[in-house]
Amino acid sequence: MSSTETPETKPAAPEPEPRRCPRCGANLTPEQEWCLSCGADVSSTIASPPSWRGPVALVGGLLLVALIALVLALVELAGDAEQVSQQPPAPTAVPTAPPAVAPTVTPESTTIPPASSDSGTPEIADWPAGKQAWTVVLEAAATLAAAEARANELAGQGIPVGILNSDEYGSLEPGRFVVFSGQYDSQRAADQALGDLSAQVEGAYVREVVPSSGATGGEATPTPTPTPSITPTPTL
Repeated sequence: MSSTETPETKPAAPEPEPRRCPRCGANLTPEQEWCLSCGADVSSTIASPPSWRGPVALVGGLLLVALIALVLALVELAGDAEQVSQQPPAPTAVPTAPPAVAPTVTPESTTIPPASSDSGTPEIADWPAGKQAWTVVLEAAATLAAAEARANELAGQGIPVGILNSDEYGSLEPGRFVVFSGQYDSQRAADQALGDLSAQVEGAYVREVVPSSGATGGEATPTPTPTPSITPTPTL
């Protein structure tokens, strides 16, 4: 470095602008925090209020999306309800009436009512002469006394009974005195009566009573005698 050269000098820093009171315009020092003229606070900085436009816009967008989703859901539910209402109703099952059952006609039958005399002894009936019918055989005794004793016992229990001699009826075993109950036009009716009596009389059974040819009780119809034919003798 030559002796004539001088060191480079730095430029002086610019002086700061003087501070003034924002209220009254009085001069302030750099370190002064309060205005000495009007007492205003000159060191505080009033920050600008934050902007709410961004959050408000975000919340509004979310609400709009939720509203659109709600509208779409309502439209879809309304469409499903309309489809259900347009479907044809299910056919109603019509109950089928049961087939009509023809009433069963029970053939007329004749029963012997339990009757008693004035002395209190049950009445024992007889089989009508010449009648062919079905009956319930309650007892088949070898003697009349045994048949009467059994008939009185059953009549005392309220069972209508009668006695017949089997020798007069070709459908019965001969040599028996039969204690019977009722006269029925069909075997089916007699079977029904047997079902009612089976609990009271053990060993009862159904039998058809057919009178013998000689015991019909009616007059025999005479057989017409054929007239002999006479052959004329030729005259010579």
